[in-house]
Amino acid sequence: MSEALGPFAWRGLTPEMVSRRALAAIDGHGVADAAPVTRLDERIDVLVGFLAGCQWRSLTTAALSRQLVTAFDAWHHESQWLEIELRWSMERGG
Repeated sequence: MSEALGPFAWRGLTPEMVSRRALAAIDGHGVADAAPVTRLDERIDVLVGFLAGCQWRSLTTAALSRQLVTAFDAWHHESQWLEIELRWSMERGG
């Protein structure tokens, strides 16, 4: 992810664009290509919410990258558990 943010003046980007670039890197797309991550991607709100809660522009590229990956991983694990619990609930009939 550092490669996805590093070449750009990312401190001047909006939280949404930083999030889209980060997600493009997580998804394995090209480092300069945020286009595959559409504005409707629910994961953008997760990372934008994280960015809103910290002074991310004061972080180094490496630190911001680590923090974004950590925030994404936490959300991803939580959403997987919610999916499992929903399936269990449906299998039990309610």
